[in-house]
Amino acid sequence: MTATTLGQDAAAPASHRRPVALLDRPLVRWLALAVVFVWGAYQSLWNIAAAIPNADEPQYVLVGRLYLQGQLQYNHEQPPTAKYLFGAVQFLFGEGPLAPRLFVGALTVVGGVIVFLWLRPELGWMPALLPTAFWLLLPRGIAGTFEFRLDRFAVLDPVMVFFAIAAMAAAWQWHRGRSLLWIAVAAFCFGLSVTSKPTTAVMFPAFLAIVVIGRRWKESLAALALAIGVLAATVFVVYLPIGIVTGVRDLLQFQVAQNATGHLIDLGGMATAHPPWWANLYFAWKGFGPVTIAVFVLGGVAALFDRRHRFLVVSLLLALGPLMFFYLFVAKNALPSYYYAWSWALCLLAGIGCAWLLGPDPRRWLTVLLRSLGILVTALAVVAAAGTSALVWNDGPTGFGRVDQTLRQAGIDRGMVLVSGVAPWEPDETIHGRWTTDPNAHCIVAVATKQSARSPIAPEVFAYLAAHRAHLHRTMLNEVTFYAFDPATAAANCR
Repeated sequence: MTATTLGQDAAAPASHRRPVALLDRPLVRWLALAVVFVWGAYQSLWNIAAAIPNADEPQYVLVGRLYLQGQLQYNHEQPPTAKYLFGAVQFLFGEGPLAPRLFVGALTVVGGVIVFLWLRPELGWMPALLPTAFWLLLPRGIAGTFEFRLDRFAVLDPVMVFFAIAAMAAAWQWHRGRSLLWIAVAAFCFGLSVTSKPTTAVMFPAFLAIVVIGRRWKESLAALALAIGVLAATVFVVYLPIGIVTGVRDLLQFQVAQNATGHLIDLGGMATAHPPWWANLYFAWKGFGPVTIAVFVLGGVAALFDRRHRFLVVSLLLALGPLMFFYLFVAKNALPSYYYAWSWALCLLAGIGCAWLLGPDPRRWLTVLLRSLGILVTALAVVAAAGTSALVWNDGPTGFGRVDQTLRQAGIDRGMVLVSGVAPWEPDETIHGRWTTDPNAHCIVAVATKQSARSPIAPEVFAYLAAHRAHLHRTMLNEVTFYAFDPATAAANCR
């Protein structure tokens, strides 16, 4: 094309220029961005104080507060970074779980911002919104609990994952030709991730690949040296307050002991301390749900065919693979929350694959088929996100968290609740000092039980229920079977 032709084309009237595609119009793009992030903020932050505590949450909230008060001898079985942060936000915004929960929810949203800024130059504006939306909106629940999103609670895993995402995104800037400063940022974030919870240490091969591939060997060596130095310095500084030798020794001793003795869990109605290798896959299936699993399978497989972003996909697979391998074959125990560590990589891979399906294809005969599949994946993701959004709206006390209110509504404002079939932490955090496991205790006004393979209902409680069945009114409080005496009988029991 000649210069004259170029000039004529530039001077052509607007009516003869190629129209801007609807999805490329600035108003549409900014509106889509606003929808994704407002919706994501709603799921991460709305009604966040309503749910009863997570099993580990009270300990991490308390320990975070104690750390800032100089009492650093507690909870060395996990690294300290997330607990430092929980303590800091309580210092700034008030004691209790609300500030740490809001902090974790905010990290989830900021993680979405990082994902979008990371992938927008690679995929384009609208395509990058797909992995961003998948991260912000898809369910990540905990099997057998009221927790439909783990990142609405003040626990370690979401903090670990946030810093892992930040580390990968920063390292990618170096891979794309930017300065060594990004390697320092990436290594710092990686250090904060592994000192929030050590699992992401197994992601180092993915981090290493991004650092060394794509640059001249001298630059790669310099970047690697800087990354190792900053990472080591970060771990050193983080552990310095609690004692480097003491903190690392206590963590390793705890992890080795737990690997040897196991961790008692309820796996599909079976109590086991040493679950089979597939247990964390089972918990992932339960936590994601079949609709989200379909999104991950279809989108993830599609990502493998995206040749244009092959190294990006490989990098995410290098992060995903070791995380899954560690939890499936190295760790000798399983928990319903462990799969959260790899959920972010699945979201990004599925989003990249979905964007590829929806994008233009030079093989015209495949375009309709691929785009139809991409529309299906997007629709399934919207369905899953809508279900989670409904849970956010209706979030509130469940199970034992409803016991005290139910009794007070019945006019019974004192007395003990006989509890069985549950780990002690749950009634202790919800009924506080108003519960007992002793059927012979004075002033029993109600009985609350759960069906749990690892905490079976005591025979003495069954006998108590049988002896007093005529005076008990049975109701279901979510998964808790609740038996309450009428107010007159309850008052008589307390004389």
